[in-house]
Amino acid sequence: MHTRVEKLRARMIGERPSVDIHRARIVTRVHRESAGEPLVSVWGKAMYRLFAELPIDIAPGELLVGLPTLRPRGAQLYPEVQAGWLDAELDSVSTREWDPLEISDEDKQELRNDILPYWKGRTIAERLFAQVPADTACLIYLEPGVWPTKSTGIIDNYSLIQKGIGTVVPNYRKVLELGVSGIVRQIDDRASALDLADPDDVKRKLFLDSARLALQGLVLFAERYSHRAAELAAEETDPARKAELLRIRDVCAHVPANPPRNFHEAVQAFWFTQLAVRIEESGHSLSPGRFDQYMLPYLGPDEDRDKVLEFLECLMVKFSELMLFVNADTSKFYTGVPQWQNFNLGGRLPNGQDATNELSYLCLDAMINVRVVQPDISVRIHTDTPESFLLKAAELSRLGTGHPKFYNEDLIAYSLACKGLNIVESRDFAIMGCVEPRVQAKEGIHLTGGFINLPAALELALNDGIWRRTGKRVGLPTGDARSFTSYEQIKAAYEAQLSYIIRHMFVVNAIAENAYSEILCSPFLSALTEGCIESGRSLQQGGAIYNFGPAVNEIGVADTGDSLAAIKKLVFDDKHITMDELLTAIENDFDGYEELRGTLLHDAPKFGNDEDYVDDITRDAVQIGNREVMRYRNIFGGQAQSGIIAVTAGIPFGTVVGALPSGRKAGQPLADNSSPSSGADRLGPTAVARSVGKLDPASLRNGTLLNLRLSPQSTAGDQGLHRMASFVRGLFDVGCWHAQFNVVDSGTLRDAQEHPAEYADLLVRVAGYSAYFTQLHRDVQEDIIHRTEHGL
Repeated sequence: MHTRVEKLRARMIGERPSVDIHRARIVTRVHRESAGEPLVSVWGKAMYRLFAELPIDIAPGELLVGLPTLRPRGAQLYPEVQAGWLDAELDSVSTREWDPLEISDEDKQELRNDILPYWKGRTIAERLFAQVPADTACLIYLEPGVWPTKSTGIIDNYSLIQKGIGTVVPNYRKVLELGVSGIVRQIDDRASALDLADPDDVKRKLFLDSARLALQGLVLFAERYSHRAAELAAEETDPARKAELLRIRDVCAHVPANPPRNFHEAVQAFWFTQLAVRIEESGHSLSPGRFDQYMLPYLGPDEDRDKVLEFLECLMVKFSELMLFVNADTSKFYTGVPQWQNFNLGGRLPNGQDATNELSYLCLDAMINVRVVQPDISVRIHTDTPESFLLKAAELSRLGTGHPKFYNEDLIAYSLACKGLNIVESRDFAIMGCVEPRVQAKEGIHLTGGFINLPAALELALNDGIWRRTGKRVGLPTGDARSFTSYEQIKAAYEAQLSYIIRHMFVVNAIAENAYSEILCSPFLSALTEGCIESGRSLQQGGAIYNFGPAVNEIGVADTGDSLAAIKKLVFDDKHITMDELLTAIENDFDGYEELRGTLLHDAPKFGNDEDYVDDITRDAVQIGNREVMRYRNIFGGQAQSGIIAVTAGIPFGTVVGALPSGRKAGQPLADNSSPSSGADRLGPTAVARSVGKLDPASLRNGTLLNLRLSPQSTAGDQGLHRMASFVRGLFDVGCWHAQFNVVDSGTLRDAQEHPAEYADLLVRVAGYSAYFTQLHRDVQEDIIHRTEHGL
């Protein structure tokens, strides 16, 4: 690691996450001043004013400049989506159990007295609360009619609604190739062809004017950094640092207004684009996509490779300086403040050839050196991937940071082709967020989506639609399971309950999608997305070429499969126990039924051991949900899609589910993503991979996430490195979509719990993201420690 980067990294890690209200203050002021104007126009003004007025500075030693906040790891506020719940949580932000952030008393007072009152009743979450039908409310709100709301944990999409717009791969290539000035010319050309006697063209002009203003604001933002660099250079006494500041001045004066002429200018233009989207959008997963592909043209033969590596190291520290703020309930689903800035490397070119290049290796080297939480390094592997690249990725992985994530390139391309994309679009996809593929440059934002608790659906099926936690019927009356005489009746009841739950999730989605289109607008991001300038419509009006989604993720997969398999095997096939005995035991959380629980835990088949009996049942349980989700479409006509991406939702979702036929006791965490239930994988990592591959991941178009924990000893040395690389290829040979590894032993993690100050920079893979272990909630730490540690 370069010396300057070491200092910048230490500065970032030493900062406690904090709340910054400058954005909230500016956005609120613009909306007040623009009352009565069209929404699209107001948001163009807001973006320009944010770029013009947000405070800026350049830290000592920085080569890449720009942050949305003055402090590293400062979280902006987005009152347009957060105001509904923020007031009730302000006093606990700094002390809450899950992801606390610093906030001053003065800022809390300004928020309460001036900013939040303006937004009361204007947010998506409040619109949903007012419009949601009663039968839907009881499935999403723990206390229907009570504001602020809390999730039931049966279904959850209000956590995404309260985070706002995200899940997108911006078209960085457009900024790099055209410069902002070139995009503005595209807008001007489109505007000149409008006929203002056409009412639709009047609307198009409003959008184009707003997008132009937002883009011009970004140029002003860069110019402000140019001026600040000149000011600092004038005061600087060290000749070397003075020369650097003057270079920063020149770079920021040229990009992003114009196309970059070298790697320094390209990476700065990229970073300004990332900042602009971060300032505009409140949600997570604003992902860089195929960085090594669109940045490669700027890696000229005359570029000093050591300097390029330093720029990349600086860039990764900048990514890690960004922060998000979510409410307390949402932080339980996304603990560790993940942002999923997914940084793709490798894969295939649009013509099908291997895409790995020199920059792919340099990016891996940069993360090996800096070992920071962001960006999310992702490597895309296929049969033609160079062994040297895979070994370099495995070298990074065995460091124990949770980087990189490994993806099955050809399986994902096939999955995208099944959506109707052509071969070029399918091959040139970008991974966004945890494991989700997107069409580069052409796909809009996923406005909503969420989580479905599969074990909760099974509980309702076994309890005639009554939720044990409250004793109230929230599902369908599917009959007394004690009277069921066949496994097919159990499966039919489960399918009915799951379909019912999913339908109500899409009632929520429909309300929220309409609210998004009426309340929010993203003129900057829209200007970058193909289709928006051409159609004269923002992303919120369906301007993108493709508008797939929303995405629904199925939680508790292994718990559900194990439970259904236990019922089929022990009750109906072997007749070892009766339904009455089983239901009585789980109703009592196995108190007094310990012997029966032991039978369920140890004699019933368990997902993750390459046993077709239970693996096939688990696949059926997942595909029932997948087929049901794909029946629905969004407001732009795009098809919904499902996946298996739990993040940390298995922990809060587990608290609302009673005992299960798998032997799991009430309240325990649900299985992690597509992994087996805790301790159930008895035959090693290859058996786990084969079970996961049987789920038919290609049909789950939002992706499937597989966490595995490997012992450091099994990956040590040259042989361990080659074993790890071979295992990755084997994972994809059996049909896995994705895999990621924690290579850290339990002793280290336990010591970090006891001595957190000594492990401030210890990274672990939580779900589709890495986080600092000592900053995670204790429940999540325990969940990671209890994952099976495999050898290779």
